[in-house]
Amino acid sequence: MQAIAASPASSISERRARAAVVFLFLSGMRIGAFVSLPLQAVDIKGRKVIQYPSLGVRTKNRKNGITYLFDIPELLRVVKEWDDEVREVLPPTGFWFALLSPENGQIDLNVSSVGEHRSTLARRSIKEFFESANLTYHSPHKFRHGHIQYGAAHSKTVADFKAVSMNVMHASMEITDEFYSNLNDGELENRIRFLNKSGQNLEDSELELFRQFLEWKKKLITK
Repeated sequence: MQAIAASPASSISERRARAAVVFLFLSGMRIGAFVSLPLQAVDIKGRKVIQYPSLGVRTKNRKNGITYLFDIPELLRVVKEWDDEVREVLPPTGFWFALLSPENGQIDLNVSSVGEHRSTLARRSIKEFFESANLTYHSPHKFRHGHIQYGAAHSKTVADFKAVSMNVMHASMEITDEFYSNLNDGELENRIRFLNKSGQNLEDSELELFRQFLEWKKKLITK
């Protein structure tokens, strides 16, 4: 991600694609929801994204949720620069992943709805950016996966891990762990034990959550 963020992006198309990739990693959003985000749903300074279908965001199963961006300054700088650029020309109802005019390559000021193929357009734009920057291509979903892995790797408690799961709008931690997380029981347990040795006490509810989580994983392994 550091290499992507540091890649040169001279054209507006490249800046948009680079910002999109970084945003997807920082937020863990699904591509369909991302391309339908209006500017009014994005708060870069507060590192908050409001995923409400009432704002036009196309979330899975029309679920409401608020997503928070990772606090990684080098990456936030990239999305902040694009955010400033697009807000200069579009109203709050305009789209963060702004459509570009085929005539002059600039932000199209007349787009008021998300087309059926906007996700496909975003994927193509991202792929072209990776090719021009001589970077290995990764699909948008890979950055959602990366968000979860980064969050899991930096989680110090099960409550942290639950927060990661909720941030990507999963219905449960089981879904997050089964399909995305590489943290095993030993790694999680070591983190908990380290916190205890350093004099930090866990709440009873957090210990109970951790116990239930380990029991669930043992049952999954024996299936």
